[in-house]
Amino acid sequence: MSDMPLMDLHTHSDSSPDGEEPTTSLCEAAVDKGLFALAITDHCEVNVYKEECYDRSIKQSMFEIIKAREVFRGRLKVLVGVELGQATQNFPCAEQVVKAGFDFVIGSLHNTKGRPDFAFIDYAGENIDRLLEEYYAELLELAQWGKFDVLGHLTYPLRYIVGEHGLTANLDRCEDQMDKILKALIENGCGIEVNTSTLRQALGRTMPELRHVKRYRELGGEIITVGSDAHCARHVGAGIREGIELIKAAGFTHMTYFEKRKPVQVAI
Repeated sequence: MSDMPLMDLHTHSDSSPDGEEPTTSLCEAAVDKGLFALAITDHCEVNVYKEECYDRSIKQSMFEIIKAREVFRGRLKVLVGVELGQATQNFPCAEQVVKAGFDFVIGSLHNTKGRPDFAFIDYAGENIDRLLEEYYAELLELAQWGKFDVLGHLTYPLRYIVGEHGLTANLDRCEDQMDKILKALIENGCGIEVNTSTLRQALGRTMPELRHVKRYRELGGEIITVGSDAHCARHVGAGIREGIELIKAAGFTHMTYFEKRKPVQVAI
């Protein structure tokens, strides 16, 4: 493990509304922690693209990443990424964003149509099964669109439902829908990520966890990335080693990074 190239393909700079530090600080942390590659994947929530000025912030993000790539050339592979949120809620906008010249696009769903981010839902009186059904139905729509590289944090609602609020969420009811999502991703040449942020949060396990990563592999999935979802320099690379061990346990022999939207496999 110590000689294997380490990479973190999900991080946020201060070009994201919830990011804390500039791109250069994230890159410096990556070098200090011995990473081979780092993708800066700032938020671009297309359901509020103009309203919350993502049309401007994503351009600033790209500008800063391209500058950093030159500064760190020879020490760190810096990848121009984006976390594309809620493409299902503004497909025309999403279609334009993915053509903007990124190395790597994460497709994510932080809220379902007409609802707030799962982080901000008042779960008192909510029907958790219905919430999960809504989420996975829309996630299937996203996977069938498939114009991104990997699907971010497949089990995102659990971060809040289970991790922060201590409620019960039965994903067994969603297994058929999960299979449809994974099959759609594979058919569209998309991968999944192992998001390690919840190893340092209350949930205590990756998004998704081992059984879903194994299932993706069983269905024929080959593209898998690992990302810390860091929003500050100290979290860059956090949980990456554990994430790699998990994908090995699921039967993968390689992990992936992307350059100019093309997958590059690295042996683990």
